[in-house]
Amino acid sequence: MSDRPSYEIEIRFCVAHPEEAYALLPFLEQSLGAPKVWATEIVGRGVYASGRLLRLGRVPPEGNTRYYLGYKGEDIGTVANIRQEWGEEITEGIEQSAILATLGLTGAYPSHAAVVDALRVAGHEAFMRFAGIDRLGYYAPLDLHTKLCQCAAILDQQFLIELEMSAASLEDAHVAEQRLLALAEEYGLRERLFRDEPPTMLYKRTFGHDG
Repeated sequence: MSDRPSYEIEIRFCVAHPEEAYALLPFLEQSLGAPKVWATEIVGRGVYASGRLLRLGRVPPEGNTRYYLGYKGEDIGTVANIRQEWGEEITEGIEQSAILATLGLTGAYPSHAAVVDALRVAGHEAFMRFAGIDRLGYYAPLDLHTKLCQCAAILDQQFLIELEMSAASLEDAHVAEQRLLALAEEYGLRERLFRDEPPTMLYKRTFGHDG
């Protein structure tokens, strides 16, 4: 993991059935990998209120589980979401975590439980939880990361489609945003797009507003 996180640029829309998305985006189905079950906790009310996102993930939620810590900076996009993003695996603990350092937490943590305890002591407890099934993919001709997500907590019976690009600089991130919007126009998606990310959707359902 780099100390300088990349920018992640995302657009999204919902469909009633995966086949609807496959018809809209002919490359989508072939790009997607096998389903993966996940569970995520959104951590730190103060972090969320500042416009950032801190999450603890479990993949899969039961069994041979791997644990992950994720962090996103403030959203600086217009139509797409543009955030700097870090991700760290904490299954066996972590030393010199860049994510924890942004919260003023330094040192070594011998297990994922130790990371969770350190966050809790610092006032960053989980306040939202959701779980779902993702199919993740990549379409090389467009340098495009793809996702098909099923999550009853935010979508009821619908499916979420996310299209994502990465960029090393803010300038390149804005270029990627325009590429995504051009793609949305080409495939007739522009009117379907919405900016609420899954944690925002969950927050509105849980607390009745967007924070």
